[in-house]
Amino acid sequence: MMKRLYAKGIAVAVALAFAATSCVTTGKGGSPDERNIENGIQAWNKRNPGAARGYWADIKDPKARKRYLDYIESFKAGDAALSDAMNGKKQTEAKLLAACEKALASFSSLDERLTLPGGVRKDGASLSEGRMRALLAAGNGLRARDIGRKSVKAYGETEGLAALLKEAEIVGASRERAAKAESLAQQGRSTEDFAASLASFDASLEAYKKAEAALASESSSAGLESSAGVAAERKVLRRETQNVSVERDGAIRAQVYHYKDRIGEEFARVPERGKEGAMGLEELLAHQESVKTNIDSVYKEMIAFAGNYPESIGKDVLDEVEAKKRDLDLKIAQINNEIRTAKEIASRGKVVMPVMIGLFNPAPSTGDEGKKSRPAVFSAKKAKKEEYWWGMVSIPRGEMNDLVVTMKDSRVVRVFGENTKSGKLIEKNKMPDLVNRNYKVGNSWPVLNAGGQLPTNKYFFEVQPGKTAEYEGEVVVYSSFIMRMR
Repeated sequence: MMKRLYAKGIAVAVALAFAATSCVTTGKGGSPDERNIENGIQAWNKRNPGAARGYWADIKDPKARKRYLDYIESFKAGDAALSDAMNGKKQTEAKLLAACEKALASFSSLDERLTLPGGVRKDGASLSEGRMRALLAAGNGLRARDIGRKSVKAYGETEGLAALLKEAEIVGASRERAAKAESLAQQGRSTEDFAASLASFDASLEAYKKAEAALASESSSAGLESSAGVAAERKVLRRETQNVSVERDGAIRAQVYHYKDRIGEEFARVPERGKEGAMGLEELLAHQESVKTNIDSVYKEMIAFAGNYPESIGKDVLDEVEAKKRDLDLKIAQINNEIRTAKEIASRGKVVMPVMIGLFNPAPSTGDEGKKSRPAVFSAKKAKKEEYWWGMVSIPRGEMNDLVVTMKDSRVVRVFGENTKSGKLIEKNKMPDLVNRNYKVGNSWPVLNAGGQLPTNKYFFEVQPGKTAEYEGEVVVYSSFIMRMR
């Protein structure tokens, strides 16, 4: 509706203007409204804007009368903004910029046949030039360009406005090119696919490179390569390019750490749920060998990947991942040695999976790698009496880590530091239960300072009968179970 009214108003104004011009050039009289409009325009241009009021107040058409009288009010608002800014008092740049834009908004709404008085044009151009310089120096070329275009239209082209607008056009065009480069970088940030993300970052960097070249060429041709606005824009482009380059390198390094996490996941890989306690010796050995094979495969993938981006992946990153692999290889060897002691292993009871846990392989969800390990799991479906389990734990010497067995139901758990021979030696040897029951929470059975309580890197636990024949649980190492539960 508003668009139709606006279009209709424009059509009426054009028709009135044409009629008024025809009357002047041909000497023929138009309608009274047309003569009042034309006479008011002449009074404005030859005397002053206020002189038009006597004519325009007599316009009979209410819409036309309001429109032309509003031109006088718009002029007054713009003139007042200029007067406030040019009163000789010291003002902040923010106030001067607001006055400049208010004046331009007021004058830009005037009929194009109305000219501003010379003093107003001079003051307006002077105010705009100062604001454009400040905006260009601050790296805000687009806003400077907008003010420059409106100022030339409102006040006419002065030597100062022309030079500043040329500079603003160059900087503004550079900002538009930079915006396209930034949109490519944003695509790189938003996609989870590594190849697509890297392609977007590379395209962004290439676009920024072209933007810098274009800025250098255009500013040199205009003799403005040393201007404040171009210098500020050059600095902004370099900073933006550097930021995207850092993000690109970060994405590559994140991919390396993704390989590291895959190695950790493979180390903690569990066989099909429900088979934890039913696997024979050969099956256990085969599983561990497959874990080692897969870790080696992922590591080779990572080395090949790193070779493609030597400039982005530092030796420290590769050393970190390689150190983790060596550590896991040693632990796998430890595990296999334990499994191969078949007779002794058979007497321990069922084995949890993965066999070894510790904060060397943290759970990703904990964020801080020092809080919680990935879990070892265990379960049974036909448990009619006590069942016995064992596993291995890696706790560095001197670390007061806690070992916690958590059940999904309320059945009782006891933890021991030595092989119970599936419970046969508990009473015979008066083996102590290592669970700190004063700190038990829900169905979690904690062994505080497990490194100090366990004589070796193995733990053994008893799961007592519950209300059903089925149960499941997990074993986790915490940096501090008490602190985590508070």
